[in-house]
Amino acid sequence: MKKKTLAMLLAVCLMATAVIGGSLAYFTDTDAKTNTFTVGKVDITLVEDKWVEDSKIIPGATIDKNPTITVAEDSETAYTFMKVELSQDFVALLTEYAEAEGTANPAAVIEAWFTTSTSPKIMALGTDYVILGVLSPKAAGESVTYFDQVKVPAEVTQEMIKADGVYTIEITAYAIQAEGFYDEADKQASRQAAFKALFPDETLIP
Repeated sequence: MKKKTLAMLLAVCLMATAVIGGSLAYFTDTDAKTNTFTVGKVDITLVEDKWVEDSKIIPGATIDKNPTITVAEDSETAYTFMKVELSQDFVALLTEYAEAEGTANPAAVIEAWFTTSTSPKIMALGTDYVILGVLSPKAAGESVTYFDQVKVPAEVTQEMIKADGVYTIEITAYAIQAEGFYDEADKQASRQAAFKALFPDETLIP
């Protein structure tokens, strides 16, 4: 009798366990998030509002030329660079001037011919061009004027200037985002890194 009672109790317990197990409800939850990325951009303009077309190259003359790069209001903060390309006659004139002055330093020649308040650095140099860069990136709405005037040194003689020469300066503005490059602790290295990202084939002048 005791065995039969024990067996019945075990059966009831098993049935209860089966019923409870079949009705267990687990606490669960789920969540999802959609991340929307905005699109960044770099946008600049280049303006020269003081340049007078057909300005004459005369020894001792000062010619207004103010290439100014402006970062647009809706642009990311950006490093700016300026490529200055010279016609072959202009290159020959600067070369002859440098030889007469006994200097082979491009920075000294640029300083003699161009006045500037921003003191851009020569980042790269070709046979007929120079790429300049300023130290700090510019935020949206900010501008930087790379140079203010072209000066024809008084030491330039009339013989150095060809009567039928073609003297042109072509300027191209470039910009690249500052984010990912700028480091307050080393601004020079930051500018160099931004330059190499923008001009990977150019030889950087430290």
